[in-house]
Amino acid sequence: MTGSATCPKCSGRMEAGFVLDRTYGANLQATWVEGAPTKSFWTGLKIGRLTSRPVTTFRCSSCGYLESFALST
Repeated sequence: MTGSATCPKCSGRMEAGFVLDRTYGANLQATWVEGAPTKSFWTGLKIGRLTSRPVTTFRCSSCGYLESFALST
């Protein structure tokens, strides 16, 4: 999604950003992963070779509404 976006709730201006994923010793961008989560004792979730995409989130500067997208790179 590029260019200026309009909020679907109030027609305000949407600004691009991301949801921060804090882990031990790192700050990361949230990521979308295909399929249902599978638990892993060591890492929390098994990811393997599943397709993943970084999540971009747009925030309305008027009402605060958030809308997220996992676009292909």
